Amino acid sequence: MRRESEKSQSANLRKPLAAPQPGEIWEISRHLQYYGEFCPTAENQFYSTAAQSFLRGETPPRYVMIVTEPEAEIVSVMVLSTETNFTSDINLLIPAQICGSAQDLLAETWHVQPMLVSNLLQPFGQRLSREIYDVLLTVGDYYHGLVEQKLEIHHIENLGLKLNAATSLDINKITLFHQQEQEWNDVLTIPVAAYHTYIKTVNFTDKILQEQIDIEQELAEFESTEHKFISSLATALNKTHTILSRWTQNIFEPEWQDSSQLPKFAVATRSARELQHSPLNPDEITAIIQQLSSTNNEKQRQRAAKELGEVAVGNSDAIPALVNLLRSTSDDETLWIAVESLRKLDPANPAAGIRRIKLIDLGIEIAGKDIALAVAFLHKIDGDVSVLLQVYPTGNHNYLPPDLKLILLDNSGNILREVIARCTDIYIQLKFSCAVGEAFTVQIALGETNFSEDFVM
Repeated sequence: MRRESEKSQSANLRKPLAAPQPGEIWEISRHLQYYGEFCPTAENQFYSTAAQSFLRGETPPRYVMIVTEPEAEIVSVMVLSTETNFTSDINLLIPAQICGSAQDLLAETWHVQPMLVSNLLQPFGQRLSREIYDVLLTVGDYYHGLVEQKLEIHHIENLGLKLNAATSLDINKITLFHQQEQEWNDVLTIPVAAYHTYIKTVNFTDKILQEQIDIEQELAEFESTEHKFISSLATALNKTHTILSRWTQNIFEPEWQDSSQLPKFAVATRSARELQHSPLNPDEITAIIQQLSSTNNEKQRQRAAKELGEVAVGNSDAIPALVNLLRSTSDDETLWIAVESLRKLDPANPAAGIRRIKLIDLGIEIAGKDIALAVAFLHKIDGDVSVLLQVYPTGNHNYLPPDLKLILLDNSGNILREVIARCTDIYIQLKFSCAVGEAFTVQIALGETNFSEDFVM
């Protein structure tokens, strides 16, 4: 949860012409920028063949649609392609007249990645409408099992987008196309990995220097420092916090309740496969369980853990396999997918961590529609605590109010992360890690109205 340093390794790193905005289309630079000690001359040993061909200018230009506003040096993007022969139910064709260019583009709705802002070359065409932006993201969310309801074809086509129901022959070609696109991912992901390594190095150096300064100040001004510490402690004690460590002792504030104690409301889940999955025999379930321990690939383990929650009800081996996964990974995404599946198979299992819910009324801003804030956490193998925040509608309401914000702030009031509800979102969430004893604030805002609560882990 600690804020990352935004120091730049070089003042010569290229910046886009203007801050990229969601829905805009940008061309990707072939001359990638890096942070830290990453050596561009060593590209060949890191990049795939597809990525190298692009960087050498042997393949057509590549484009992306901006998904989120930049956070520090990182922006989330949806990959676009000029290879328009692979239209399917998840590769949607954006005609040239819609994107304001001289050529059609293929939106890979399943393919959203982070990239460095400095590797965006220039805007391309015109900004897509909010309706088209929402449809592209919703189609991708459905493919990944994040939303339950599939968009109607006529709704997509009415916006001018084109899709195609693939035949078995098409499926083979599209699968190969997806593999090639995943190899091309190196253009986006390797500079991001170098950036994160650089930030960790900077933070570590800053921490050592700061600790040295702190020690010198404490030795030189011990009495003054002691007085300031006592005053600061008194101020902190006077500020009301929800102390999450007490939850592990079964001590809860009255407003923080177990979901079973509240009226029936929509549960924050987006799994649609539970309704579609045909029963699996024990051998097939055993094969899924083996994937949890036979690979270190977090994406594969996430898929296997999610599938167990959908097909392994009543299977005696699935529960200990998920518990073992929780005790062997520090990846936040893997942890919470495993927790969701474990709660489906064994709701009372203590390994799933602690989860409490609070009803919130934002008043006239949402016409009396209550929403719920869920806070869940569990201890990780590296000593930190993984925290999951979720906001979702209650009662008979299926969707959150558009533009509702879930904001995470540090103890000084600085915004660390933020997520905004779209018109089709049944919930929004934030995952992060923090240290025991660390303080943070959660804020829910809509228009001029907001709710906030302070926590200490």
